[in-house]
Amino acid sequence: MASWVHADPGDRPVRLMIFYVPHGWPIEHVDPGGQGQGFFSGDVLSPLAPIQDQVTVVRGLAMNDGATNHAALPTVLTGFASGGEDDSIDRRIAEGLGVPAHVLGTVPYASFAGFTVDSFLTKHGGAWVRPTENPLDAAEALLGSLGSSSRPDDGPSDADFRREALALTERELEVMHDAVAELTAEQTKLSLHLEAVRALKAGGGGPNLVTCDEAPVLPAVDAMKGLDALDPANFGRVLDGHLEVIAASLICGTAQVVTLQNMYVNGQVPFDFAGGPGIAKGHHDPISHSWDGAGRTEFATCQRWFYERLYEKLVSQLASTPDPSDTDPNRTVLDNTLIYCCSEISDGANHNSDASQVWLDGAAHDSYLPAVLIGGAGGCLRTGEVIDVSGRHNLEMLATLGEMMGVGGLQLGGQTPDVIAEVLA
Repeated sequence: MASWVHADPGDRPVRLMIFYVPHGWPIEHVDPGGQGQGFFSGDVLSPLAPIQDQVTVVRGLAMNDGATNHAALPTVLTGFASGGEDDSIDRRIAEGLGVPAHVLGTVPYASFAGFTVDSFLTKHGGAWVRPTENPLDAAEALLGSLGSSSRPDDGPSDADFRREALALTERELEVMHDAVAELTAEQTKLSLHLEAVRALKAGGGGPNLVTCDEAPVLPAVDAMKGLDALDPANFGRVLDGHLEVIAASLICGTAQVVTLQNMYVNGQVPFDFAGGPGIAKGHHDPISHSWDGAGRTEFATCQRWFYERLYEKLVSQLASTPDPSDTDPNRTVLDNTLIYCCSEISDGANHNSDASQVWLDGAAHDSYLPAVLIGGAGGCLRTGEVIDVSGRHNLEMLATLGEMMGVGGLQLGGQTPDVIAEVLA
């Protein structure tokens, strides 16, 4: 019970998903320049057009600590070259909320070789984390506590138990509160306990309540039975399965902080797999390395495909589901979720990790790290805007993620970075 009462009474429920895609993006297919008009008009971010009022594009971000090129992968979520001394931000935020940090991966690699030094994105407990590769394993890890949909009705679910336990505790506290009416100090302490328990009953703050009585149906996950999650031919199926698991776990409250790592640096998955964009070339080289117009259009098609899957299998589900942990029936799960889309590279072909100009067909384009924020973050994010943060680094963005998730003032690498106030509501 004590672990449930974790945040200030009245806080809205919060969830964090980190969505990593390697090799950056072709900037001219993302940023049209000017005031940011056209971000959703048909290029990389166009799949997000239906919910663009809940999308914030952060323009001008650069990698911290001089990290650049693919060697910046460990810096993406730690803020420091080679990963620094601290855990990655997903783990730091999860610790602040008192919940686990889950790491899933659409990461086909030679099973006999395993991950290499340039493969790791997240660090937990001082060790780099290999993601869970198979959506079937992910479903068990994130949703297994709910049991199957065929669970016999011979006992209370976890959600029922929590609701009944909180109701019982509330009644007992009310009786105790009335019994010490003459003892002001004791009555004040009990009032605080009552407020916290009532906040938990209403939803919000700290670990979210589990709100599903049984595991949902997961067709994309079921489709993975008997398939090899490390086979590049199954790349699209694995991604859909992981997104399906994450969507269900965020809605049900069985997971609150989840990272999804798509490939890794130098990932050479051919993009002609089933359900993919139909480009029979390696994602790293030549797709992301292309300088010519035709090649960069292919790169844009591949990067847009990731946002298409993210929207269809996860974002649209969260946007259409009233938040069962929120007292306001008009707020959706997406309103109380923050999805952070990121990469280690700014412009794919240039292989830079800073905010600098890239020359294409004789014209200069301002490149910067991909940083796309989706959702309302529990009311903490300025949404529906393109925000210029030129001169800021990703370490400050990581601190800002903590601020929006209710874990402010984080020390990262022995310092307390400034938050990027421009993106806060």
